[in-house]
Amino acid sequence: MKRLFATTFLLLLLSACSSDSEDFNGDETQYQTIYRIPVVVHIVHNGEAVGSGANISYAQIQSQIEVLNEDFRRRIGSNGFNENEAGADTLIEFFLATEDPNGSALEEPGIDRVDGGRSEWPKGFLRNPIETSLKPFTIWDPEKYFNIWTVNFGGFASRDLLGYAQFPDESGLPGLNVDNGPDNTDGIVIGYKYFGSSEKGNFPDMIAPYDLGRTTTHEVGHWLGLRHIWGDGDCTYDDYCLDTPLSAEPSYGCPVDKITCTELEMIENYMDYTDDGCMNVFTLDQMDRMHTVLETCPRRKELVVLAQEPLY
Repeated sequence: MKRLFATTFLLLLLSACSSDSEDFNGDETQYQTIYRIPVVVHIVHNGEAVGSGANISYAQIQSQIEVLNEDFRRRIGSNGFNENEAGADTLIEFFLATEDPNGSALEEPGIDRVDGGRSEWPKGFLRNPIETSLKPFTIWDPEKYFNIWTVNFGGFASRDLLGYAQFPDESGLPGLNVDNGPDNTDGIVIGYKYFGSSEKGNFPDMIAPYDLGRTTTHEVGHWLGLRHIWGDGDCTYDDYCLDTPLSAEPSYGCPVDKITCTELEMIENYMDYTDDGCMNVFTLDQMDRMHTVLETCPRRKELVVLAQEPLY
């Protein structure tokens, strides 16, 4: 009887100590949901060798994914960290896809190299070969991949263009149309000279002060339903996020103590036009808006992969 009692007591003790749901103090472990997004980058070049000109290197692509994760997760110790009381870890992450649309393993994860047959890609309102030919013929299923195109912008209409995005459809959010474009053009387009971070490798074609990857962070924000922080108008316009102060115009450079409406402006917000080195804030309201898009919008809700992460 003594041996049986001792054995039973030991088993109960081991069971209590090995519980997956409770820590030593008996508190249940809490988890938070992470929204993970698979990415394919269509590197559009004109026959250049890999790593030369518009045919950018795999390392440059990786550096941009790192920046996105630093910025959207508000990583401590990175350029994406901030101590703003409205600042948010958006719980959104990005990863390079490992398989092509046929299910074959990609030699370079997340990369599709495309010889576009032209040295420059203009973007205009009347004739835009990016929208009419490049995107429709190269896009991967937008319900399985977040499509990003890197190009060499050129021509009069694109002389100052860094990138642009397609807004989500059917979000129900104020400030967005019900229909913002067809499924065969869904994604973002970034000038290859502004894609990636010069702090993470030797990428000689990158142009300061837009060389830290924030053009892509900004355009991904649009793709997830965020408006410009100044609402694309004067002080009577809004970006539909209450925790971003009103502004009457975009900001450039790194202005200090700027006020154009009634409050100190959040020039550090990724949805402004400030230099890459000045940006480091997504707000809690912006996070909520992006989560709404990921949970409700066509192609976004099918695309996202949900994961669980311990909440510390």
